[in-house]
Amino acid sequence: MDLDTAASYAEIIGLVTILGAAIYSWFQIREMKASRDSAAALILSEHFHRPNWVAGVVELVYQPKDIDSLEKFKEYHGEQWPDLMAVMTTWESMGALVHRGDLDFHLVYDMYSGLILSTHENCQPLIQGERDRFDNTRFEWFTWLADRIKEFKDSQRAPVAAYLEHQDWKPPVLNPE
Repeated sequence: MDLDTAASYAEIIGLVTILGAAIYSWFQIREMKASRDSAAALILSEHFHRPNWVAGVVELVYQPKDIDSLEKFKEYHGEQWPDLMAVMTTWESMGALVHRGDLDFHLVYDMYSGLILSTHENCQPLIQGERDRFDNTRFEWFTWLADRIKEFKDSQRAPVAAYLEHQDWKPPVLNPE
């Protein structure tokens, strides 16, 4: 085998190696993204395991809509107000993370859309009061997320409750080895 033939074979082997590495990397990136999405889903579901957080959501859902200042908020909710503020700041964080692409919008929508919309509606006077008092950055991502959820909900077919939508779902069959 002469030197030109060996160089050609080496070049072909190098190209195949690079192509193989690129394909392998693509699959690895997809797997890492799926893993990250699964971890995010588990973390989001953990909120439902914290009694103070769940109680805060319920309080905000049933809160009167005329609370337009932090003073009234504290007065109405008493010692529970920090737990309720934790719910609102959770929505705030989720909005920023969804916007950055670090959290999947559809996951947040499936798990929290109704709660985000109802708490945002009830807290809108408080949020606007805080913005009027300080600046427009108060709960900006909470509002942004609620607006995106409304837009998405309005652009889709009317949502059906999961127990109705997926009543024919069956778990995949396991293949014992």
